[in-house]
Amino acid sequence: MTSAETAYSQATRYVANGTFDKAVIFFADGSYLQLQHTGIDTRWAKASGEPSMADSVCQAMRLFRLNAKHLQLYFTDGSDAEFFVAGQEAPSTL
Repeated sequence: MTSAETAYSQATRYVANGTFDKAVIFFADGSYLQLQHTGIDTRWAKASGEPSMADSVCQAMRLFRLNAKHLQLYFTDGSDAEFFVAGQEAPSTL
């Protein structure tokens, strides 16, 4: 199973703030992955704890893109996963 397949199968919810510069992915084990991309100098991802699914996904990532269109995670195994906010016309706040 690729890292993207694992992320898809374990993710339960994805939310982003109104400006799409902060996001959170929640996983089935109760962990979550926080992501922020507010400019050239500020891009980070942080798992809620370890060991956890969020930590595993975070460790497997090499890069992510976060914008109004989607969150895209790029993994070291070459796979990638896209997450979309449900009802993007009314995004969740963090």
